[in-house]
Amino acid sequence: MDKYYFSNKLIKSKPQDKNKFIKDKCRDKIVLDVGCIRHKAIFALKDEEWLHGKIKSVAKKVIGIDYIQSEVEILNNNGYEIICADITKPIEFKDYFDVIVAGDIIEHLSNFDGFFENCNKYLKKDGIIIITTPNPFFIDEIYYVIIKNTFLINPEHTCWIDPMALNQLSERYDYFIDEIYFIKNSWKLKNIICESKDNQYDILQDIWNNNSNIFKIYKEFIGILFNMLFFPFKLISTLNSKLVKYSDYIAILKRHQLKQ
Repeated sequence: MDKYYFSNKLIKSKPQDKNKFIKDKCRDKIVLDVGCIRHKAIFALKDEEWLHGKIKSVAKKVIGIDYIQSEVEILNNNGYEIICADITKPIEFKDYFDVIVAGDIIEHLSNFDGFFENCNKYLKKDGIIIITTPNPFFIDEIYYVIIKNTFLINPEHTCWIDPMALNQLSERYDYFIDEIYFIKNSWKLKNIICESKDNQYDILQDIWNNNSNIFKIYKEFIGILFNMLFFPFKLISTLNSKLVKYSDYIAILKRHQLKQ
């Protein structure tokens, strides 16, 4: 494949609202949502933007998968259909799916064989896999490393997968990327620039060690000031290219036999 194919496709495409895009793809479909819990069931139930809840509101049927038994039980007690299982290991379903949603989960896996074997077994012939994952070249991420002299990563991640690598991975399991877009950013460097050894942001719990009102005011002030300097710098230094401007991207995978 032309090495410029995906970069050109992403540059020309319009960034998408993640939840709206996935909702549209899942509307009136039978859906499997992989890794559907937002770290904690209590966060998911309170979050109006929880992806699984959005899918449930439009899908013909949706089944979720997650591996944390206690959190699965909480959601099932609240009217959801979640299976406690590991998507990388053999699973038995009664249904076959029009759509398999792997939202921000593939970068957590250590066994791609198991994931794609389950997809191959239960995805309908003309079905699609929706994958969202971080953009490894996101410039704010790089500048966090430069400024803070440490890494910024979800501690549960096992890898970074750029679009070319995702295509290679998909090809090995007889899929191809049919559509690919950047996702409109919700992550901004200004929101975390105040992080330090003594005051860290816990991405899993979505909380700061210091959550006092004084710190909230300080964080907001520093964030605004930082952004006033950082954004013009990116423009002047030509570091605002579309390929590094967005923190995540979304890809639609289809089986190769469907490719024209």
